[in-house]
Amino acid sequence: MITKIIIDNFMAHEHTELALGPGVTILTGSNNTGKSAVVEALRCLATNPARSPNPALYIRHGAKEARVEVEVDDGTRVAWVRTKRWAKYEVWAPGAEEPEEYHKLQGRVPEDVAKILRLDQVELETRKDSVDVHLGNQRDPVFLLNQPDSVMAEFFAASTESAHLLAMQNALKIRVRDAKREERGLDEQAGRIGSDLDRLVPLPDITLRMDEAENLERAATALEQAIPALEAGLAEHRTLIAALDRERAASAVLEAIQPPPSVQDVDRLKQYIASMGTVSAQRDRATRTAGALAGLDTPPEAADTGPLRHLLRDLALTGATLHRASIHQTALAGLTTPPDREDTARLAGMVDELYVLRTRNKRLTRLEAALGKIAEPPVPVPLVGLGGTVTELAGLTNKISARRAELDGLETDLRSVVVAMDERIRAVGCCPVCGGDLTTDSFLDHGCGHDT
Repeated sequence: MITKIIIDNFMAHEHTELALGPGVTILTGSNNTGKSAVVEALRCLATNPARSPNPALYIRHGAKEARVEVEVDDGTRVAWVRTKRWAKYEVWAPGAEEPEEYHKLQGRVPEDVAKILRLDQVELETRKDSVDVHLGNQRDPVFLLNQPDSVMAEFFAASTESAHLLAMQNALKIRVRDAKREERGLDEQAGRIGSDLDRLVPLPDITLRMDEAENLERAATALEQAIPALEAGLAEHRTLIAALDRERAASAVLEAIQPPPSVQDVDRLKQYIASMGTVSAQRDRATRTAGALAGLDTPPEAADTGPLRHLLRDLALTGATLHRASIHQTALAGLTTPPDREDTARLAGMVDELYVLRTRNKRLTRLEAALGKIAEPPVPVPLVGLGGTVTELAGLTNKISARRAELDGLETDLRSVVVAMDERIRAVGCCPVCGGDLTTDSFLDHGCGHDT
């Protein structure tokens, strides 16, 4: 019983797997969904159609081969593979890693495959076409339901024991005939192979001679490659013979010469010669030094130069001080004698008072500017007590006028003081303390940068 169907690249199916249940399996669906292709795939698996129709019609467009595989209830798998040129079967036994393949089928189904599938068609004696009792087309029911009664009678007659025996006898005859035909073909093929082998009898001798020729060729090649090395060896041999003749002639000449004395160790001699050179150079330097010192007196004894160093340092400091004093004297030579310093306490008080007056003047100016923006007061209405306020206001106004008169007098005095100071500062010309420039403005700003 088939439990699973796998279809690859067969007609409209790229890859389809169908697991069949233990009972009846029904395929349903709309048109052109591949239902009939499943039935045709099983028919191809069971009958292995040869070349009619064209086997390319079974192969899906773009693929190289079509494959239909089924698995039966004992685990055995059977696959039918179809290319454009040939077909084959693959059978996997349960648990096998490699399949058993069947080739060169010539439109037949192997007996092992037929026994596994059990989808054989029934052959009738009077009909050329076999009857398929397992598979049917979409509109043709199976089991001869749409066939004439005579066909159905032949089918049931073929299904008896005698019909099966006759069918088996005919199949045996066909197999014997095919076996004899195959035996004759094999005998003819063996005869042809024997004739071919007879023609190849001299082949071992030819092979042996070919091997000998190849060995001779390799030996000749090796000798040919060795010729340059041999020529170089001969040339080197001639050169060595000539060198040997020269050495022999030189040996004959040297035989009459006495042997040289034994070689002594000259390291100590080299050290003595080097020491002699050093001593000679030192002697020459000493001679030159003695000649240079011959006319000199004996140097006096060295005395302590500490006091002399202190004296020289004091002289250097004194000279530097005198130099700076001469520079100052030169700079002060054209200056007049500074005037006597006067008491500036009264002047400082006046300056401070002047600053106070300036501050008050600025406040009064701001006050006048603020009062100038105020409109004239309305005509006062006589009120009780207002007369005293007016009288007080008039008195304050008189005081303000008096203070303004005093301020004007102070400003006049200040201008006179500034003029006198300006004349005095121009007469002095410079600051008597630091000698810098001195002006009236800088002096009024608390002196010429001093705290005086």
